[in-house]
Amino acid sequence: MVRRNINNKQAKLGIEVYGENIPKDHISRFIVDFVEENYKILNIEEKEKPGRNPFPIVSMLKLLIYSKIEHVESAKYISDMAKYHEIYKFVSDDIKPSERSIQRYRDKYGSYFEVLLKMTLKKAYDNGFTEFNHVAIDGTIKKACNSNNNIITEKETLILEKYFKGIQIDEESLKKLNKPAKKILENKKINTSKKLELIYDIKTQLTLTGQKKIPVNDIEARFMKGKKGNFLVAYNVQSAVDYDTKLICAINVTQNPTDHYELPEIADKAIKNMNKKPKHISADSIYLNQISLSYLANNNIDGLIPTRKQSKQRIARLNSNPFHKDHFGYDFEKDAFLCPNNKYLYFYKEYVEHNGDSNKYDKIKRLYNNYSACKNCECRSKCISGSQTHKTITEYGSSMKKSMEEKMETGEYQDEYAKRSSVEGPYGVLKTQFNIEKEVVVGMVKTEERINLDALAYNIKRLYNITHDKSNSNEDLTDFCESTAISHQLKLEVTIF
Repeated sequence: MVRRNINNKQAKLGIEVYGENIPKDHISRFIVDFVEENYKILNIEEKEKPGRNPFPIVSMLKLLIYSKIEHVESAKYISDMAKYHEIYKFVSDDIKPSERSIQRYRDKYGSYFEVLLKMTLKKAYDNGFTEFNHVAIDGTIKKACNSNNNIITEKETLILEKYFKGIQIDEESLKKLNKPAKKILENKKINTSKKLELIYDIKTQLTLTGQKKIPVNDIEARFMKGKKGNFLVAYNVQSAVDYDTKLICAINVTQNPTDHYELPEIADKAIKNMNKKPKHISADSIYLNQISLSYLANNNIDGLIPTRKQSKQRIARLNSNPFHKDHFGYDFEKDAFLCPNNKYLYFYKEYVEHNGDSNKYDKIKRLYNNYSACKNCECRSKCISGSQTHKTITEYGSSMKKSMEEKMETGEYQDEYAKRSSVEGPYGVLKTQFNIEKEVVVGMVKTEERINLDALAYNIKRLYNITHDKSNSNEDLTDFCESTAISHQLKLEVTIF
């Protein structure tokens, strides 16, 4: 073997190009191309300032999106990776922002994430991936950055307002204030005028919502009921998802604790972002009301919203009592209900229940009964209580609701509605992989901007997978389940179809 002599004094010249070691089909290249292609559409005016030049916004956007796709939320971690990691250097054009700069840019340019989200939909449409024929709508709640105990009541707000205005308040009332209210009172870092401004904002939220207590750290958040039945300080997040590509078409964050009247706003956002009306919009039964039905009719959109009974029937969860309303079939031609003993309950009376809220429709109440049939029925003791003389079926809703119910009984629309489950997948990804519950952000607008960044990162990854024809095979899913079971010491019981 020949020994090689090494000359340590020999100078070597090399040219390092960022990204030369990154595969040509790597997702980082896809992100760089997408952002640079659409950056001009944002129309961001970059002003030159005296002193050190600011970081290029396009570079910061690429860095923020790539770090999101890598599920990195910490600004400090992103800053470190931009200094030392080759892919982060390539994506960010080798800028080295500080933790504070990343936080500032993410906050200042958050409104542009929705515009870029819109461009992902345009790219999908232009490439022929989708026609946006079916859009599914659903809602979930996102916990706000506020403890359930960090709240201030209406009474405490009035006491603090009087105190900061210089009105004499007895010491006993001030001593009885809860810890969050005392914290505002004793905070020496902000002056009295700032404290009064905060109190006025809290009073505004109390008036708008009619609630008796408001979260102190995030005054725009609301107490909402979680899926486990517990109440938590949260925001209501609505999303619209395209069935064909599973792309998120729109995100809308609201203060309303339920989904009842949210369809028009999220549908309008989706249509604006898609630049097209979908053929079908589907939603679950909680959206079935006059506001949603009128919106769909006025916009010539074929809606798919089942009744509560139809939803329960799909998952085989009808009431176990055979004489419950769930087991009374409706005859659309006769406008009557057929009871389990084959007797018809006919339409009897209709009247309007007036709603105190001017933004909501009055409820139309329809009653069905058949006194003579119930009087002589052998199942009377099983169907009604001893104090009742006959069975009465109460239905809420107009003729539009009845038309929707009749439509949803047909096989064609039931098959189309089955596509609505596509909305669940993106929600699962945002919650489990993008960890939207752990994002530290305050305020309804900022919360929506941050979730739009999550949705943008999700959409870009979906587009990348569709473009490169990447999908999970049964073997990939099996390997994932096995590795998860091993790492968490779980028993693996799963079948991949």
